[in-house]
Amino acid sequence: MNHKRIHDAIHHHLGEGRTFSKEEEAALLTKLESNHIHPPKRRWFPELLSLSFIGLAVLLVVGIIGSQTGILSFLGGGQPERLDTSLLKESEVHGLENMSEKQREEFLSRQPKDYYADTVENALKALPFSLTLPEKLPFDAEFVVEGIKDWHFPSNTDGKDISATFNASNGQQSIMIDAVDFEQKFIEGDSGSEVSREEVELKQGRKGDLKLDSNGGEISFENKNGVNIKIYFYDPQKDYNTRDVLTDLANQMVH
Repeated sequence: MNHKRIHDAIHHHLGEGRTFSKEEEAALLTKLESNHIHPPKRRWFPELLSLSFIGLAVLLVVGIIGSQTGILSFLGGGQPERLDTSLLKESEVHGLENMSEKQREEFLSRQPKDYYADTVENALKALPFSLTLPEKLPFDAEFVVEGIKDWHFPSNTDGKDISATFNASNGQQSIMIDAVDFEQKFIEGDSGSEVSREEVELKQGRKGDLKLDSNGGEISFENKNGVNIKIYFYDPQKDYNTRDVLTDLANQMVH
């Protein structure tokens, strides 16, 4: 007796209001056991192998794209090895209209290439170094991208000598942050407005060079990734303690 016939017999029996005797129950169990069909086994190995090949193919594609653009942060690869210009837009250079083609080429060969980003997130992802902007500001404002420069002089074409500038302002006070991943040398003149200069202790044993003047001040330091950072705080009304503000902002960027 197959399963369908046993099933129909049970329903017919119950439909007449009858109950099964012990002998009938034993007979039904014997028929069910003798006609029991085990479900087919799933062939997991071929399916898993197929999924593994698919996953490997996806990783290979991502790896190829990531190696070209440097975007592997979501796979734990960190920042790109060189500036990822796919996340940026190149700024137009003005004032070259009266130059000849040769003059323009010569001029541009001695200038950094300027980029901008639609969002701070894209700018940070594009940089060839890790950078953390302060989240707690002394006033209510958010950072915007001022610009990113690739110092692509003829002697440098690796896309690694990069500077990035971010700014936050509430109309009265402003904070500007410069981050540079290479050594820059400047000849500083005496502005006559400097009030004091001192070395301050930051988190993780970092040292900061703090300058204060009548309009605010600045602090410069090197983070753990070797990136040179300079923070400017403009507060001509002196509504805040500039020393405390700059030290706190720097400590937020040390790690």
